[in-house]
Amino acid sequence: MAISVRLCSGRTAFEVTTNVKLDLMGASRVLSTKVATKHILLLNYKGIDISMYPSGRMLIKAGSEEESLNIARSILEEIGLAIDQKNDTILKQ
Repeated sequence: MAISVRLCSGRTAFEVTTNVKLDLMGASRVLSTKVATKHILLLNYKGIDISMYPSGRMLIKAGSEEESLNIARSILEEIGLAIDQKNDTILKQ
């Protein structure tokens, strides 16, 4: 599955989509979260506010598209997903 990023409609964050279902409760055991439910994770990752959804969608309030993509890759790797950074493909879950 590919990772894509675009500016969200409100222009306050970047929307990263992965097309991979995320286990938010499992992710909350790995990541330091502010709010953790099966429907949403809210966290501050290295000073950046992030909302994560079980659909694989993330809203990342980073300064640039590239920064938000790098943050998304790091988070996905931390929760156990392997990323092929050459073509932004998730290799396994």
